[in-house]
Amino acid sequence: MPDPHSPTILVVDDDASVCWALERALQKTGWTVHIAADAAAARRKLKLGIDVVLTDVRMPGESGLDLLATLHAERADLPVIVMTAHGTMETAVEAVRRGAFDYLPKPLDLDRTLAALRRALGEVPLAASVRPATGFDEDGIIGSAPAMQEVFRRLAAAAGNEVEVLFSGPAGSGKEALARALHRHSPRREQPFVHIGCAALPDAQAADELCAAHGLIASAAGGCAFLDEVDALPPAAQTRLAALLAAPRSASPRILASTRRDLAKLVTAGAFREDLAWRLRPVLIAVPALSERLDDLQPLVRAFLARAAVRLGRQLAITDAAIARLAQHAWPGNVRELKHVIEEAAVLAVGGVIDADHLPISGDGSGAAASAPGFAAAAASLARRLLDSHPGEVHARALDELEAALVREAIARTGGNQLRAAELLGINRATLRKRMEMAGVNR
Repeated sequence: MPDPHSPTILVVDDDASVCWALERALQKTGWTVHIAADAAAARRKLKLGIDVVLTDVRMPGESGLDLLATLHAERADLPVIVMTAHGTMETAVEAVRRGAFDYLPKPLDLDRTLAALRRALGEVPLAASVRPATGFDEDGIIGSAPAMQEVFRRLAAAAGNEVEVLFSGPAGSGKEALARALHRHSPRREQPFVHIGCAALPDAQAADELCAAHGLIASAAGGCAFLDEVDALPPAAQTRLAALLAAPRSASPRILASTRRDLAKLVTAGAFREDLAWRLRPVLIAVPALSERLDDLQPLVRAFLARAAVRLGRQLAITDAAIARLAQHAWPGNVRELKHVIEEAAVLAVGGVIDADHLPISGDGSGAAASAPGFAAAAASLARRLLDSHPGEVHARALDELEAALVREAIARTGGNQLRAAELLGINRATLRKRMEMAGVNR
């Protein structure tokens, strides 16, 4: 006899073999299972105290989507999981629009089906759960790790002064957010904060666009001009900027800057002016990579969940398994990558519970999609082909093909977002555009 206290699942499908297989699998978990061959029979079964409905789309008579809409209107608290062997984009969108808790393609993956049912039943341990809120901390900067505490100490000391500040750290670590926070806590808070992406400035016009009397820096008069990726400035612009900072400036903007590279090493290599490097960094704030502050991972996840809950207008939660997957990831894109991962997963988790399979990252701890043996085989194949067809040019051509593959993968993975692709690759956007042209990748 089934346990009267066990969860009760209603499977609605006109395919007897699917019903039989699901009934056997679900009963092994200790759940009570009822079967219905169509929507009318499903409605009659509801009086049995159903906890979750698992319904096919195409059935005789009323479709599963129509059943879903009716159940959602009558019992909004009853989770309905839609499954179909005829999945299209329109079907998936319509299922979510009508209130589906989840959407599963056939043939069903049993582990994924059981995971979806456990989420619907509330049996999955949650690491965090948030409801839509109306406001957040204005700065939205989180950090309890010692390295972040030092960042906060330096920022607080610099905020009330008028000196230039240089933020150093890897792409996506939060340098711009910290610069904005410094501005908000400075005497110039009522004046403009102007973000200037130095990597996006055309080389020939960079000096004029940046330093002319009506240029970008001048537009922040009285406020703060944030020179993002200042290390990407061409030599002529560096010279003009150094002269601008050396001259007396009345009502001039305060200069804040960021770099992902070590300016001292660039100076040694002759790629950056030494006098400009020193003028930009009376105060240096070194922002750590996310991998160096993993104690902050869960607080950051909660913050990004709360923001996503506001935007999506529904409660969101994340499972322990998802948190474990996040903790294993290498985070080459740092806090910005974490933010994008949580935002994407929040959209994909239509039932409101983010599990590990909603996360667009690998679970192997490296962040890499390809296995080492697979890469080795591909590299060996490329080497053989180039050695046979291009002797004397193998090294250069191999590097070109690898770089083209990296560019294509980064562009594909970010949906064509060049800024995010450049951050993933660890290069600036101007360099990425050149690499795209060389690889024949359309913008």
